[in-house]
Amino acid sequence: MFSRISKLFMVSIMLIVVCLVHQGEAGTWTQKADIPTARSNMGSAVVDGKIYVIGGVPAGGGFVAFAEEYDPAMDTWTKCANMPTAREGVRAAAVDGIVYAIGGWRPAGGDTTIVEAYDPVTDTWTRKASMLNRKTMAAVAVVDGIIYVIGGELGITPLSAVEAYDPTTNKWTRKADMPTARLMADCCVLDGLIYVFGGATGRTPAPEYNIWFSVPTVEVYDPATDTWTQLSDMPRPRHGHTTSLVDGKIYLVGGIDSGVAELFFEGKIEQEEVGRLFMIVDVYDPDTDMWTTTADLPLSIDFHTAAVVNGKIYAIGGSTGPEGTRLSDVYEFTPGLSSIPTSVSPGGKLLETWGRMKGQ
Repeated sequence: MFSRISKLFMVSIMLIVVCLVHQGEAGTWTQKADIPTARSNMGSAVVDGKIYVIGGVPAGGGFVAFAEEYDPAMDTWTKCANMPTAREGVRAAAVDGIVYAIGGWRPAGGDTTIVEAYDPVTDTWTRKASMLNRKTMAAVAVVDGIIYVIGGELGITPLSAVEAYDPTTNKWTRKADMPTARLMADCCVLDGLIYVFGGATGRTPAPEYNIWFSVPTVEVYDPATDTWTQLSDMPRPRHGHTTSLVDGKIYLVGGIDSGVAELFFEGKIEQEEVGRLFMIVDVYDPDTDMWTTTADLPLSIDFHTAAVVNGKIYAIGGSTGPEGTRLSDVYEFTPGLSSIPTSVSPGGKLLETWGRMKGQ
C-alpha cells in the first residue's frame, strides 16, 4: 500500500505530465521566409491561397507602394506591380479574386479616401470609387461580397464611421456608427457578424511620449440589421494588433498596450517585461464569450499584418521595441488547444446594442 507521501508524489508527477502535454497542444510558431521589404502599418489580403501585402512604412521611414505576394505552400515571395498611390495605414480586403487597397496616409495630402484594386491574374491596378470620408488605420472586413470599413483616424481624431463598399456597383454606403470611436483596431468575420477588437481612442495623458490610449473594447456588428452589440472586454488593452479566425476561434496577435508602454518610458518597468507582455496571444471564443491564451509569439510585434491560409495564421512584418524597428520576419502559427479560461463574460452583464434598433 502506498504511503500518503508516495500518493502525493504520484499526483505531482501526473500533474506535471498533464501540463507538459497541454503546453504541447497550445499551438506552435515557425519562422518562414522573410518578406523582401521590411515594413509596418501595411495591408494584406488572401486570394487563391496566396497573401498579398501592400504599402506601409519601410525601415528608415517614409512610405512605399510595394505589393508583394507570399505563397505559403512554397514559402516564397514574389514582387508584384506597385500600388499607384504610396501610403501607410492602408488596409486591404479581397472579393472575387480582386484585392482592394483602402484609405491610408500618403506623403502629400495626409489621410485619403483613395481605393485601388489589384488583379493578381493580370498584375494590374485600377482606381475605384473613393470612400465617403478620409481615413487611415481602419478595420476592414468582408461579408457576402460587401467590404465594410470601420473606424480609423482622420488627422489625430478617432472615427466611429462605418462605410460599406459594393464592388459590383462600385458604390459606397454609410452604415450605423460603431459605438466606440477608435483607430488601430482589428476585426474578424464569423457567421456573418463582424467582431471588432481593441484599438486606440485618443492620446494618453502624457503627450511627450506620443502614444495612444489603448482600450480592451469588443463590439460586434450585424450587417443584416445594421446594429452593434457590446461584448465582454479583452483580457488586456491593445492597439496595432491583428485578429485571425481559425476553427471558430479568434486569435489576437501582437500590438501595444499604451499603459504598459507609458510605464516603460517612465522607467517603472524593464523593456524585457514590456516585450513579454506584448508576446501574449489571446484567444476569443464567440460561442461562449470567453477568453483563453495560447503559445506566445517568438518576439513582440506591433503594426504588422496577418492572414489565414489553410488553417494557419501568418504574422508578417511590423515593428518591435521602443524604437519601432521595422521587421521583415514572417511567422506561421499552427493552432492547438488553448489554455484554461483567463476571463469570462461578467455575470449578469446586459448586452448593449446600438444602430437601427435605436432609430438610427
